[in-house]
Amino acid sequence: MIERTTGAPRTDSPSRAELPIRVGVISPLTGPWTAYGKAHLLGVMLAVDEINTAGGVLGRRLEIVVADSQTQPRIARTQAYRLIQEEGVDFLIGTFSSAERNAVGHVVRSADKLLLYPTFYEGQDRAYYPGVCNENIFMLGLEPTQQVWPHAEYMIRKHGRRFFLIGSDYIWPHGTNLLSKRRILELGGEIVGEVYVPLSTREYDAVLRVIKTAKPDIILHSLTAYDSINFRQQLHAAGMRQDIVLWSLDDEELVTSRIGPEASAGDYATFDYFMSIAHPNNEAFLRRFRTKFGENELINTVGVAMYNGAHMAAIAAAKAGAVRTSALREALRGLAFDRAPQGSIRIRAQDNQAVLPSYLMRVRQNWTGVNDMFEEVQSFQAVEPMPAWHDLSQRA
Repeated sequence: MIERTTGAPRTDSPSRAELPIRVGVISPLTGPWTAYGKAHLLGVMLAVDEINTAGGVLGRRLEIVVADSQTQPRIARTQAYRLIQEEGVDFLIGTFSSAERNAVGHVVRSADKLLLYPTFYEGQDRAYYPGVCNENIFMLGLEPTQQVWPHAEYMIRKHGRRFFLIGSDYIWPHGTNLLSKRRILELGGEIVGEVYVPLSTREYDAVLRVIKTAKPDIILHSLTAYDSINFRQQLHAAGMRQDIVLWSLDDEELVTSRIGPEASAGDYATFDYFMSIAHPNNEAFLRRFRTKFGENELINTVGVAMYNGAHMAAIAAAKAGAVRTSALREALRGLAFDRAPQGSIRIRAQDNQAVLPSYLMRVRQNWTGVNDMFEEVQSFQAVEPMPAWHDLSQRA
């Protein structure tokens, strides 16, 4: 069940054992990342439906309480306070951007509630505490040493050593490129340019001129959502894709379907999940997903992480015999989820980071839909993230 928050305080009188477990979902339902917000909701809705159909957790149903971040960190923080203080949620799942996560980090630290964060992110940088290095935040998405590092050697060997980096101007692209450059340089690569553009940039003529002058072999791309669509369509229109390979860290079926086959063919993308990966878990997941939401609905890596997070929280609560924060936190550490759509995943106990598969995919020529959009180039099934400097297992 999805319940839009109203701000009214709860007046439940039944005993706690009879009340539902309330899951606070913070999604970008308006603003530039609304497509991701929809995937957020579909993922968590499917998981909660499956959990409740199987009897719930500890004899209690799960109930989703949804809040819109409007793709703004300030509003994400306000919504987190409201979900916890007024709606009485037992834990939070969601936010999309690193900036939203960092804003909500202050809330979950002070209120002692968990946040399950679904998005691929820039890694553990103490400068952004308590958005990271926080015992109450669990990272369910890839970071750069899982997303870029496993595939950089292949890209250099196959396509050349000269890299141009372009990203949106916020935390995730900057942090991701910092670690990506380290690996590229270790492998003998060269950075021939690096540009960051404001969110919602529409015209890329000036950037394309800079890229053309730099003569890269590979564009490492961390633009997001509509910025990615605009840039890649304009790169294609400029006739520059014949000599330059694009490697995206932010595109999968959801975004690529909007870019179109001509402007995306031959491009690479890296994530822990694509709808087209050939894994038995994914085949079963997509059957359930399409049965519930229809054949034309799309899901992506953040939607799948929301799905995984809800299931893992339920498993942790059942294991702990409680949904209080300390019990959930301890039970989540080291927890594995073998039914994840991308393959088995695990939360690393010492730093709350996920051990995930990593897939390098290439967009097919003349694709017609999600079923023939990507071909798998290489994959690794259990990639450990770079260890964080802290050891959260010693702090709880």
